[in-house]
Amino acid sequence: VSTQSTGTILITFTLIQLGVSQHYDILLNNPPTSALSSLQQNREIQDLLNNPVNYLKDQLLSHLPQSVDAKDDSAICEEKILSLMESIKTSKESLRFVDALGKPPSGFLNGNTVLMGSYDTCKSMIKSSGYGSNYKPCKIKAVMTAGNKSVPGTPVTWTVCFPKECRDGNFTSLKKGLLNIINSRWDPIHIAESSVVTTCDKDYEYDAGAYCAIILISVIVFMVVVGSLWDPVVMLMTSLKASEDRKVLVNAGQEDEAEDEIVPDSPAIESKPIMAPTRNSIIGEVFKCFSLQRTMGALLTTTTKEGQILCMNGIRVMSINWVVLGHVYYIGLGAADYTDYVSMWRKYLMAIVYNALPAVDTFFFISGFLVSLLLSKDLARKGKFNALGYYLHRYLRLTLPFLVVTLGQGFLAQIFIRGPFEDVLSKGHSNCEKWWWTNILYINNFVPWNKIEICVGQSWYLSNDFQFFVFAPAFIWLLYKSPRTGVSVTLVTLACSCVAAGVITYGYDLGPTTVFDPNAANFTDFKLLYDKPWIRCPPYLIGILGGWFCFKNLDSLNLYISRLGFITKMLLSAVLWLTTCTVQYLVVFGLHNDMLKKTQGEKLTLSESVLYETFARSAWGIALLIQIIICQCGLGGVINKVLSWRGWIVLSRLTFGVYLLHFIIIQSFIVQLRHPFFYKPDFEIAILYIGFLGMSYMAAALLYTMVEQPLIFVERMTYRR
Repeated sequence: VSTQSTGTILITFTLIQLGVSQHYDILLNNPPTSALSSLQQNREIQDLLNNPVNYLKDQLLSHLPQSVDAKDDSAICEEKILSLMESIKTSKESLRFVDALGKPPSGFLNGNTVLMGSYDTCKSMIKSSGYGSNYKPCKIKAVMTAGNKSVPGTPVTWTVCFPKECRDGNFTSLKKGLLNIINSRWDPIHIAESSVVTTCDKDYEYDAGAYCAIILISVIVFMVVVGSLWDPVVMLMTSLKASEDRKVLVNAGQEDEAEDEIVPDSPAIESKPIMAPTRNSIIGEVFKCFSLQRTMGALLTTTTKEGQILCMNGIRVMSINWVVLGHVYYIGLGAADYTDYVSMWRKYLMAIVYNALPAVDTFFFISGFLVSLLLSKDLARKGKFNALGYYLHRYLRLTLPFLVVTLGQGFLAQIFIRGPFEDVLSKGHSNCEKWWWTNILYINNFVPWNKIEICVGQSWYLSNDFQFFVFAPAFIWLLYKSPRTGVSVTLVTLACSCVAAGVITYGYDLGPTTVFDPNAANFTDFKLLYDKPWIRCPPYLIGILGGWFCFKNLDSLNLYISRLGFITKMLLSAVLWLTTCTVQYLVVFGLHNDMLKKTQGEKLTLSESVLYETFARSAWGIALLIQIIICQCGLGGVINKVLSWRGWIVLSRLTFGVYLLHFIIIQSFIVQLRHPFFYKPDFEIAILYIGFLGMSYMAAALLYTMVEQPLIFVERMTYRR
């Protein structure tokens, strides 16, 4: 390969990558359709793919900027790039640069639009390059659209190896030059300048957040190590002391024998028992709360108390597994290969993935149900409840594990987890630098108000749940003091939430799912519907009513059902299960038609979207409540036996940790991929999902035994004292 040819190839791929790429946030709503297929009809595109060197000589070289605007912020970067191109023409190492650049892969016209390049080759050139500047991988993303604007565009991601001076948002002049060529000559392809986004590899340093994370984690590990060794060390020291006491007694006995003055019942001997019990200090008690022997025992126990609703354990575990499945596909979009991407979403069973939102609604329902049930019992027993203990217990129970994950995922992850797709993590880091404090105040679904910059993306749920928890006592108190008033107020609030969801959907023309939705690019649906408590509260309110109803009427309902005949019970059980499962089926799979329309450039009618957004969450919550009552009344049959299996008890304790940790586990895998993330074959995705799920549970077990359960022990110790 001649130096002139290699230099030509470098410039070809460098410039093309500046124009044909895309930002991660836009991937959701821009499937590859006719935009790529239309390339086959363009003679210039055929020439480019068949012989990029000749095409470059004939068309692109003349469009290189001859000089750089010194006032432009990207001037230094672009000057370095132009200098590099000139140097490459006579360089013996030019092949390494060409080798590091992303190139059109096989299947490009069919959607394989992630042009990876070689991340490791580019990083290695930091040490070996002789051009007076170090280099780093950069990603340039945009959206290609065809002439028909109703057809979604094609996201493309290309990787280049640029000088270290380049930063996100650079390459302005080169980008404009290439866009001029593409938009004027590559008919019918068009690339909007606003769709082009650049991200470059960064050298992250330890900041205040990283140091706080290290200190907090170190303190926790220290407490666990000392706490785990406390009992064995104390027992060893006690044993050694007892051994010394025995030696003293033996020596004393020998002296007495010599003098024939043996006194078997000597008071002096009785006053020194061999294993005298000692009272532990407060410090010792605190350390022992972190003992792995104790916390592991608490995790693995399957003993239950009377009145516990065991079927909820199975529901909780299955719901968190469903959440993880949805996020495997969602997070994978940051590195996705879009081959047959549209056909994948058209599969009927994929509704379980793109419409996994009911899994989160299940957790809202369970939270409201349990709060209502426990608080109703407390009010019935005492006539009041400890407000300070109520809020403090919940805040401490959630915040320390949440803080550990916030600091680790937001400030440490990007330092230790590096790879070609590290932009998947970089956005989270920048968000945490500005808004980490909104997490511990549980207001990250409100602040900042006009944009989505959540530190730890999955934490929007915790903010909603805590906000519901704050206002729950008002509804439960009304139900306790005046059931009629309490039910009325709760139902009116529920109705207002449903109406608000419908009105917002209508006013902003939103769709029921974000996949392929034009509003997904600017997160309009997320800001207005997805993470706002007045929209997400229906399942929680239904849970509050359900918990109160079960407290008041479950015993009498059980007595009534016990008097029914066998056939009547069977028919009642069958009708209720069939009805509730049908409702849940329609909530999940009812959007399949919406997906079919979106993949063809259409969408549901506005009235259909409004209808779904208005009633779907409430319908899911009501169906779930009826199913739990069925199980508690002895009509659950085999389903109740499966959901009440004692093995779920252990796993259900880990669901909070799984929710916090699965995101960073999946991201860690995606970031370090040296190839695009492939959504097929399905068997490969299944293997990855099982691996992610297993690692999430193992990490959650560590979080539980080192943070969650020790907090519970400390809290109990405080109450005892």
